[in-house]
Amino acid sequence: MNFNFIQVLKSLKYEFKFVKDRSDKFSLLLHLELWFKDRILNQTPMKAGFPWINYATIQFMHFLVRKNMRVVEFGAGGSSIFFLRHGVHLESIEHDEIWIKNVRKKVSKKLHNNWTYHLIKPDNEITNIPTAETYLSPLDRLSDSSIDLFLIDGRHRVESIKRAMDKIKPGGYLILDNCDRPEYSKSFELLANWSLNQVSCITNSSEFVTPAAIWKKPSLG
Repeated sequence: MNFNFIQVLKSLKYEFKFVKDRSDKFSLLLHLELWFKDRILNQTPMKAGFPWINYATIQFMHFLVRKNMRVVEFGAGGSSIFFLRHGVHLESIEHDEIWIKNVRKKVSKKLHNNWTYHLIKPDNEITNIPTAETYLSPLDRLSDSSIDLFLIDGRHRVESIKRAMDKIKPGGYLILDNCDRPEYSKSFELLANWSLNQVSCITNSSEFVTPAAIWKKPSLG
């Protein structure tokens, strides 16, 4: 095992500062157990079939996601496997051709019927990244208020949020990974009227606490 155990302890000390009750302590111990299992078994998020996001957010999504929900993710991977195993109708937006081929191999063939993936190739070979307009083009075909959950963990994240807002159902959710990065600060202004839960926890393949933001769109009325 190749990991910094001292850093893990520091991360846990940080998390315990925010533990308020016994249920929170139980969740924290569960996250630690998952982390050790992933490290001992050398499981990447893809192998584990989990999103590459902190364990607390994975736990939240596990209880939130239901069969036949409509989910859109920016950035395919272990999250694709996770959602499809929950029986959702999933659309994945990915710009890396080699990576999406790898994801396709990992997704069970019986789950492909519920999965639509969009490979968005770069506009030019210099940047190797598509423009925001090109990257977000698959959203044009989605009706407003039609999506239960957006997971934002790919390119052009602030622009992704802008375009996703109208597509989410009232009472639906939007999750942004790595929400502490300065370049994503505009997200909090855009969604100021939505209820917000910021979650920080240890993450697969990392000894550090990483944050995610979970927004819920206001219900009608």
